[in-house]
Order: sequence, then C-alpha cells, then structure tokens
Amino acid sequence: MQELHGEIFVYNMLARIFYSEPTLELLRELAAMKLPSETEADASKGMLQMVEVARLHSNNLEELQDELAMEFTRLFLGPIKQVAIPYASWYLSESHQLMTDETIDVRRRYLEAGMAVKDLYSTPDDHISIELEFLSYLAGEMIAAHETGQQEMLQALENARGGFINDHMKQWAPAFIATITDSDANKFYKGAALLLDEVLMIA
Repeated sequence: MQELHGEIFVYNMLARIFYSEPTLELLRELAAMKLPSETEADASKGMLQMVEVARLHSNNLEELQDELAMEFTRLFLGPIKQVAIPYASWYLSESHQLMTDETIDVRRRYLEAGMAVKDLYSTPDDHISIELEFLSYLAGEMIAAHETGQQEMLQALENARGGFINDHMKQWAPAFIATITDSDANKFYKGAALLLDEVLMIA
C-alpha cells in the first residue's frame, strides 16, 4: 500500500506537468523535495533531473516558470507544429488522427472503473494527463478496497490497472516519451519523460 501511495503522488505530478505550464507551487515543491541519491537503488533518475533543475533556479523560480511555459507551448501545443503529441489516438491510428475508436475505448475504461472525467468533451479522454489521472484513481481505489477488506474488488482493480498499462499505455507512451527525449527539450521535460518511462516500466 505504501508503494501505491507513492505511485499516486508521481501520477498526479506527471499529470500536472503534461497538462499545463508548471506553476510556481509545483516548482517550489520540487526544489524542496528530499530524494534518495542517484547511487541508491530506488532513486528515480527522472525525478532527480527535475529536482535538480528546480534547485538550480531556486533563487529565480519565476524566471524558470517563464522558460518552462515557453517550452511547454513549443513541445505540446505548437503553435505551428507540436513536437510531442500528448494523445494516444495520434500514435495508435495509422492516419495519426485524434478522437478515434481508441479514444472511445479509453472513455469506456474510465466509466467501467467509475471515474468521472473532469474535462469531458473539452479535452480528449486519451490525453496523457487524463490517463495518468486514471492510474492515480485506480491506485486510490485499490487502497480503499484493501483497507475495507474487499479482496475481489482489489483484484478487479489490479486487473483493470494492469490491462490499461500493458494493453494501452505501453502501446503508445514510449513513442511519446521518445519524441521528448530525442528532441532538444530542456532538462526538466526530459526528466519528466524519463520519470514517465520509469513508472510504466515498473508497473
């Protein structure tokens, strides 16, 4: 259960990072974070990289925020061409279209698990951030099922989580990650991409 609590924290942080420009609150959290050293077995190189960027700019986080806002726009929004498309359907459809059958399937998984999508109809359901929120939601439900002794529910949630990661996210997220790490993205977003890769690989 302790691992699930840690996963929720990471899922929510990544969801925030890939959904919108970083806030000063997030950058302050990262700058103040205490992490294992890089030589320790459970150290996350992606998280360490983001924390390092925040700490290096701890005296001028507003300037860092402005820099990352521009980088967020360049990577994920455009305005001419997005570097890293944050939607599963773009990678999973041969024509690179959005809002495909894959998007509908993702929405079905959310509904079957009981998660209400906050930005339904304004942001496609297969945006990386919403998919990370879904993993966070499932982890929270797994904790609740464990605490109330609902073993069948816990098993069903574990199956839903494993299926979503292995049958869906691992089929497209590596390409999304690669577009960031292979681009000239700055160290902060490369760290976020590396952290996402670490999360999916150990799930």
